[in-house]
Amino acid sequence: METQRVTVRLPSHQVRAMDTFIKLGEFTSRSEVIRASISRFIDEVTEELFAKAERLKKIQQLEAATSQLEKYWKK
Repeated sequence: METQRVTVRLPSHQVRAMDTFIKLGEFTSRSEVIRASISRFIDEVTEELFAKAERLKKIQQLEAATSQLEKYWKK
């Protein structure tokens, strides 16, 4: 996997939290913490977008069904 360097500025308390995770053995480096965090964030946002897309699809189906019903109501 090709990687790229990205410079990020974080609040001190977040850096301290990352360092604590490393000391506890949960991660081996700050880079690993950041990669894991971004991966989880992308997964979460992707799930949210798929859920929104599914809701939009259902809304569009309901609107189409309503449109068909309106034809019968007008008769």
